[in-house]
Amino acid sequence: MNPIEIKRTFDGSDAHMTNSARVTHGLLLEYLANFTAFDATINAAFAAFFLEAIDNAETVVADSAIIDMQTQKTEQMQEAMEKAKTKYGDIKYFAKKAFPKSLATQNEFGLNNYERARRSFIQMVQFLDEMHKACVKYQAQLLANGFNATAIDEILTIRAELQAANINQEIFKKQRPKLTEDRVAALNTCYEILCQVNAAAQRVYMNDYAKRHQFVYKPSTKKATTITFGGEVAPDSIAIAGTIPFNPAATFTFMNVGLVPLIFCLSKTTDLEGVEIPIGGGATITKTGAELNADATNILVKNTSFTEIGIFEIDIDN
Repeated sequence: MNPIEIKRTFDGSDAHMTNSARVTHGLLLEYLANFTAFDATINAAFAAFFLEAIDNAETVVADSAIIDMQTQKTEQMQEAMEKAKTKYGDIKYFAKKAFPKSLATQNEFGLNNYERARRSFIQMVQFLDEMHKACVKYQAQLLANGFNATAIDEILTIRAELQAANINQEIFKKQRPKLTEDRVAALNTCYEILCQVNAAAQRVYMNDYAKRHQFVYKPSTKKATTITFGGEVAPDSIAIAGTIPFNPAATFTFMNVGLVPLIFCLSKTTDLEGVEIPIGGGATITKTGAELNADATNILVKNTSFTEIGIFEIDIDN
């Protein structure tokens, strides 16, 4: 069985989602008795587990931090590479001074293949090793022309530094997918619990519209130009949430603020067509007009339940 890639299951920034989860956790604690009366598993232990998931999500390594770590390792390699280039310049000077009439001997120090080595970290490691051997071989002549033994020893030090930096970067590159996967898993776990609490709240407060809307995840705050549609859709039916001129750049934030699964779409008719967006209770998905249905203007919501009313809200930023 092939492994399945873990993907982000929520819209909005990581910070916004975890902040929303923390607010919802506070509300859950305040009204915990009501939730427990509805669902016995949503109790104090559940609230503690929710808080732990929020803490884990907030402390995972962010994408930007991972990129910064890789950049730092690349910089370390480049610094070692610059030391190698500087050292080569010194060796080239003394090799030419010690053997001004012997091109073959000069080439033993790498003068004929430096241009190739300077473009590759791996080749530079090998180049430094060969250059060091040549320096040891002709140490007497180099010392007689003003070079020193310590400078020769530094070649191997620089080589070891460059090799270690290269290995560390390659190891990090292989580890990065795992770091990213762990990060996404922690964020998704937090979001899944948030959705569960929000979905339960729609039933706990089914007769309290204001309270239900305290338990809704919205990826971002509304802009002054945001158009909002909301309401209910009867069981096993399709409702026209609203009509809006088509704009491929518009951002549609579909929110299922009820419990039963809903399907959203942008349609040219009164039937579902184009890209259908299924959303579970308490969840949110954001799409652009270009991702939905070109030239369609009707926003439709289908309730897939045969017995319960669906509740939705849709924000459109043009």
